[in-house]
Amino acid sequence: MKPNCENRTVFIGDNREVMLGLNADIADAIITDPPFNTGQMRKDDKAKVDKKKSAELGFLADMQGQAIQHYKDNWKIGDLSKQEKEFIRYRDERLLYFCKIIGDQHSDGMEAYLLMMASRLLMCHRILKETGSIFLHCDPTANGYLRMLMDAIFGQENFRNEIVWAYHGASNAASCFPRKHDTILFYAKSEKAKFNIIPMPMTKSALKLFRHDDGDGRLYKRWRNPDGSIHKTYLDNQPGTKLLSWWSDIPSFMTASASKERCRLGDQKWTDQKPLALYTRLVKAVTHKGDLVIDPFCGCATTLIAAENEGRQWIGIDYQKARAKLIRPQMEKLITSDVLKWNEDFQIITKKKDYPQRTDNRLSDREYDERKEELLKKQTRYEGQNRYYYYCKICEHPFRREYLEIDHEFAKAKGGDNDPKNLQLLCSRCNRRKSSTKTNEDVRKELAAEGLLYHQRAAVYRELTKTSIIDSEAYLVEEENPKSEPRRNRKKAKKVSKRKKNNSQPEMGLGQ
Repeated sequence: MKPNCENRTVFIGDNREVMLGLNADIADAIITDPPFNTGQMRKDDKAKVDKKKSAELGFLADMQGQAIQHYKDNWKIGDLSKQEKEFIRYRDERLLYFCKIIGDQHSDGMEAYLLMMASRLLMCHRILKETGSIFLHCDPTANGYLRMLMDAIFGQENFRNEIVWAYHGASNAASCFPRKHDTILFYAKSEKAKFNIIPMPMTKSALKLFRHDDGDGRLYKRWRNPDGSIHKTYLDNQPGTKLLSWWSDIPSFMTASASKERCRLGDQKWTDQKPLALYTRLVKAVTHKGDLVIDPFCGCATTLIAAENEGRQWIGIDYQKARAKLIRPQMEKLITSDVLKWNEDFQIITKKKDYPQRTDNRLSDREYDERKEELLKKQTRYEGQNRYYYYCKICEHPFRREYLEIDHEFAKAKGGDNDPKNLQLLCSRCNRRKSSTKTNEDVRKELAAEGLLYHQRAAVYRELTKTSIIDSEAYLVEEENPKSEPRRNRKKAKKVSKRKKNNSQPEMGLGQ
């Protein structure tokens, strides 16, 4: 599927809202470093800070003036929107029960965090290609729960590695071993996923021998045989040179205060930054030149910089407005390719009206007619003696087929797709009332309160006329069973069910 978003774009806002608008099957890789649910904001909230000044910088400060990132890493159930829970229930209701069980065992904060991650991982799964992969960076706080979550979403059979990134540093731990490693969960979308063998880092002297490149990024050394032929030995074919799943060769001090990589805004520094070498390795492992890399939690743009340096396309999303001020300077400092080339295309989008809108979920006229014919067979009621009618799924009034419209039970605006299980036929009045904000049950309750459901009108009709409303309905058709309609009826039905918007509609329950 063709991406509906420009390359070299960063969106500032809720990544859930941005990913809702991205087409399915566009990303070759998703490489991201989300919040870890460390709960640090609880401590920060108690500090007396200059909120106006810190908000401008994108930071909070503690009592001693020490800068602390101003980002959400303390989660509560109340922080989740109703739409997020509805989306999870629509995609896989079992995930709600899983998060609830973990929340009962751990805390409400962990349940809220896992629900937040579940809704976003479900979207990541949708936008990832069949040949794509995802790397999710986490720490011991929630890595076990996240792995179970990803097993459920991506499939246990698509689990590839639990990569351990080990590093050194000071620690005040007194009751346990110092925690000096992070985990990177590696899942493929399917068995078709790409993977490039990464050679084990070698000493400088040994690496100098493999100084030739075959054009595809594979290094080799060569020598001339006695017969004059050239012999090549590739680095990635050497025994014991394939990179293992634990990495201790990339130190965390690459982002120390004195490092060029350190992301700064004035005198402030971001301490959640990861080394560029780490994410460059991830990009090279699962993508080829020209592939699209997406980072839904792009932060200091480390993934985006790695993608640009390796000749990949990229899209980033981050919630903090302050990031918009530092991403471009960070890229200009670390991107090694032609700065003018990428800078001309680079854009930061902050307004919701400019978020992408899906172009892959629109039914063609042919598909519309085919789906409608299938739904008409399901939404048919028989009154005996070869009499039947089609009805609206919400109000249940009878209608001729041309007055019923296809609707998504779970709205497209919320993440619903064109799966036949998510489609239904509604009359135009119920369709307009439902729109994309209400559920079937919400509309049905409103109609019931106004006495507009079909069975309510039928009861009133019987009381007034002493006859059944069915006998007065012109919609009841006395012809062959619609499941085996003759050719002439099918052709006629197809003509009248062309996708045209009817400006007029008969009263509900009354024929023409």
